[in-house]
Amino acid sequence: MSPEEALADVIAWSIERARVRLAAAERELDAGVPQLAADHAYYACFHLVSAVFLNEGLTLKRHSALRSALHERLIQTGRLDRQWGTVFDRLAELRTKSVYTAMFALDEATGRTVVDEASRLSAELRLLLPPK
Repeated sequence: MSPEEALADVIAWSIERARVRLAAAERELDAGVPQLAADHAYYACFHLVSAVFLNEGLTLKRHSALRSALHERLIQTGRLDRQWGTVFDRLAELRTKSVYTAMFALDEATGRTVVDEASRLSAELRLLLPPK
């Protein structure tokens, strides 16, 4: 397998992981667990942002680096509207609170909002990737 083929496989895997995470977010909402839904929503967007950067030859290993690159390379350059930077930041902050804050809980309405926002952001990120 060539390096280009290997990279294409990783990008395809990232896109599939995003799809799986969005579906999991919907299932968690249906099950009444909005906190886990928000976690899945964040990771769906995380995987797609990673795929965009991998497609451009950039590998980022930390959540904070990915977040910074999203703002520097996608938002500030106008490739993505500023609203999507705000959405990604919100998802990232909820993930951090969920992981590191004791007794953190998320209400159902907020869970629904962030999953819907993640779904729309995911669609925007897909536009930055080559078609299958």
